[in-house]
Amino acid sequence: MRSWKLAALLFLLGLGLGLLFQALSSPLHSQSSDVVYLLRSIDRRLESIERRLGQVERSVDNLSRNFDYVRDWNAVRVRVVR
Repeated sequence: MRSWKLAALLFLLGLGLGLLFQALSSPLHSQSSDVVYLLRSIDRRLESIERRLGQVERSVDNLSRNFDYVRDWNAVRVRVVR
């Protein structure tokens, strides 16, 4: 699960850097404000993705703890029944 997160972040980072390079290498026109707007929106989207990934990781950790709790409880219950 971690590898697709990294791949998505690297893709968006590459896209942002590519647009930045294109903006810097081309003559300055009215497009520069559009590029700045696009880069800022990409940055906001990356921050949103990072927040979501943090929430997903916390949820996975909670599920893992719950599974461990259930597994431990089943082990105790089996010992009591025997």
